[in-house]
This record gives sequence, C-alpha cells and structure tokens, in this order.
Amino acid sequence: MEATTNLRQSSRHQTRNRNTSHLVLPKVLLCDLDGTLIDTMPVLADLATEVMTDIYGTPRPLARELYLATCGLPFISQLGDIYPGDPRNQAASDRFEAEKPAHCRSARMPARTQTALATLQANGVRVAVSSNNGRENVENFAADSQFPFDLVMGYGNGLAKGRPHIQMIERVFGVGRAEMLFIGDSLHDGEIANRESIPFVGVAGTFSRESFQLRFPTYPVVSQVGDLLDLLDLDTAAAAG
Repeated sequence: MEATTNLRQSSRHQTRNRNTSHLVLPKVLLCDLDGTLIDTMPVLADLATEVMTDIYGTPRPLARELYLATCGLPFISQLGDIYPGDPRNQAASDRFEAEKPAHCRSARMPARTQTALATLQANGVRVAVSSNNGRENVENFAADSQFPFDLVMGYGNGLAKGRPHIQMIERVFGVGRAEMLFIGDSLHDGEIANRESIPFVGVAGTFSRESFQLRFPTYPVVSQVGDLLDLLDLDTAAAAG
C-alpha cells in the first residue's frame, strides 16, 4: 500500500512539474483568438452545426463533433476536410462567415487574460493576435477590446495562422522562432508550433488537457491564458533586463 501511495504521489509530482516548469520569456507572444483569448468556441460550434445540418444534412451531433475535430483551420478548409470536393462548400463557408460577426462581436477577454497580457508587455514581450478568423473580424475584436496589441493578424490577403503569420512576426519584430511563444486551444495550433519549430502552450477547453498531453507530451498545458504567467520566470527576466 505504501509503495502504491508513493507511486501515485510521484506520478502527480511529475505531472505537476511537466505543466509548471518555467519557459524562457519570449520576445513575442502569438495568441490564437477564438477559444484562447475569448470564449467563442461554443458559439461558433453552434453556428457551424446549424450550417452543416442545413446545407449537408449532417446530423447535429456529428456536425458539431466534426467541426470541433478540425477547428483551428479556416472554416472553408475545415469543410474541405469534412466534405472533400463538395460543390456546396463555398456557399456554406460564405454563410458561416457572414453570420459569425453577429454571434461573436460581444465577446470580451476575461480580466485575468488582459492582466496577464499587460504584465507580459510590461516585461518587454510583444503581444500579437494570430487567428484564422477573418481579418476584419480580428481587427474589430482588437478595436473593441481596447487592448494595445502590438500586431493583429487574421485570415485573408495571403495571411493565415501558421507559417505566413510567423514570417510576418519575423519581418516586423526581427526575432527568431525560438524567441516566440504560441498559445492556442486546438490540436491544430500545436501541430503548427511543432511543424514551424516554435515553443507552444496549449489551452485546455476545446480539447482536453489529456488530448494535448497525448499528442504533444513536451508542451505545457494551461486552463486559461492568465495561467501563462505561472510558466514564465518574470522576476528572473526582469532582473536580466
């Protein structure tokens, strides 16, 4: 019994260490938007479910499951994965994108998220939004938030979350990928970070903590953006600066 208890305590200790180990303070923090900075994923999942049910006749539970399984991509790309080559995809995407602003415009960042981002900026970190939501929607969010983001990037005009946004960060701020940190709520976000060789923190919610840890065992996972401060040694960074 004692050995079993010690084993469980050791396992909990290892899990705690993996998720609270300090990260190097980045020069630029890239933040996903929906499901990360603002809690819009349930609303978007409802809208996507309605669109997919109406246009394709997909049963509602399956439509929601498929949307969430492919989230992190632009909706038109999600549809391409779910309904490959279907001629209805563009019309479905157009409807989703047209109705999305009305569903999401009232969403606001939690106070703890804003405090965390402001604290990072005070420690010299540039804060950028990197989202596959439409460029106009992302810019409207930034304006409504009244938070002084250093850069705001959405989907469109040749830009997209992933390499195009990362290359934009490299050009604008003159930093290397090891000096960035990406935080997002989807497994697709983790795959971007893995593919592009940038540090990553997952936000549990859209996907469970366990899902992140199974797919990306070396990446820390937090419950919300505000918890990011627990992973960064801000005092050491400030002293070094």
